[in-house]
Amino acid sequence: MATVTVPGGPGAPPITYSFGSSAGLSVAQQIANALGAASIAGTLSQTTSSSVSGTVAIPAPSVAGGLSDLIITSTSGATTITGTGVATDNSSTPSTITAGAGVQLFTGTVGGVFAATGTGAVIGALGGSNTITASGSGETIGGGSGTNLLIASGTGDTVESSGTDTITSSGSHNLIQGTSTGPGSMVVTETGTGDTILGGGNPMTVNATTATQVFAGAGSLSFVGGAGTATVLGGSGADSVASGTGGVVFADNGAPNATVNSSAGPVTIFGSSGATVNLIGNRNTLPPDIVVAGGGNETLNAAGSSAPQFMAMGSASVNASMIAGTGKDTMVAGAGPGSATMTGGSGSDTFVFFKQAAGGAKDVIANFTASDSVFIEGYGPGSAAALQQAATVGAGGVTLTLSDGTSVTFSNLTSVSQLNGKIQYG
Repeated sequence: MATVTVPGGPGAPPITYSFGSSAGLSVAQQIANALGAASIAGTLSQTTSSSVSGTVAIPAPSVAGGLSDLIITSTSGATTITGTGVATDNSSTPSTITAGAGVQLFTGTVGGVFAATGTGAVIGALGGSNTITASGSGETIGGGSGTNLLIASGTGDTVESSGTDTITSSGSHNLIQGTSTGPGSMVVTETGTGDTILGGGNPMTVNATTATQVFAGAGSLSFVGGAGTATVLGGSGADSVASGTGGVVFADNGAPNATVNSSAGPVTIFGSSGATVNLIGNRNTLPPDIVVAGGGNETLNAAGSSAPQFMAMGSASVNASMIAGTGKDTMVAGAGPGSATMTGGSGSDTFVFFKQAAGGAKDVIANFTASDSVFIEGYGPGSAAALQQAATVGAGGVTLTLSDGTSVTFSNLTSVSQLNGKIQYG
């Protein structure tokens, strides 16, 4: 167990608080640091009260410009704390406390029901099971290492998740962030406006009915969107993302594997080096899903999707494996250096090759069918007939060689004539 020790006032013993080493508890730590600094500077005033109930004001500090700490040893009923300074709840049984504007409430390890209702109010719980609400503006609340319900219904509030937390946000422009690296998890229900959600080291589940921004952390992410368009940035854990009717913009950002479901609405996906991104869903209507490869080697697999797709290599150097679904798909190679392996689905697919500065790509088309088409763009004078006349046939299939040394191999074809009428040049 880690501890925070706050020096006592004149003639008083130090106050020591204990908390789980995995809990994070950045809010409580900040309050403790402020108390310690004030004590060392000789500007800390401490007042002890017991059996507190009703409205209690934090006394003014005895030193001008100092910090006042109201130490509550027990409560006998619902309590509202007013004033400016710190209130430390050392009750041995769960408390019900409301923190007004300017109050920094530092709770113990037995849990309770706490509410921040004023501008700048701060509540940090060390442990126990807590229900903590932020309903004003510019407030900060944080649960401890126990099981917490954290509610943000105000504006510009910050919610710190340190244990096993259920979080609801219905306000606007709130920040929700996970800080723990322990065994807990964070479940967020998002109905607010313009909120930002940051994952920590633990698994995170987000259900969002409105537009929001989500940044995954080291833990896994499970995201379900709603009517608003969500922006989701993957972390270093595995990601599962399902779009709502408003759609999702998802950037893998280093997640080793991610699954994106576009059944409800369209998605835009940006891959990353070393990643495998699986696109699934039974939405077979326009607009298409957009999948763009990032840098490095990666796999973009849409075999489980019936939606139309636009799949392309990005501008960075990349060797991409792109697998289409059952819809009418467009697959593009050549935007940046590197080679593409493209596998068409059962729909009528279009394969496009743009001339790249580097040249020399070794592109492969697998599963080319009679309903598919090939477009060769930006290569200057030439014709489809000339390409076919110079094509080679071998054990690996039919290969076209373009003017910059790029080769396009149709691995499932056995005759150049199978490309008759399928190539559009220029």
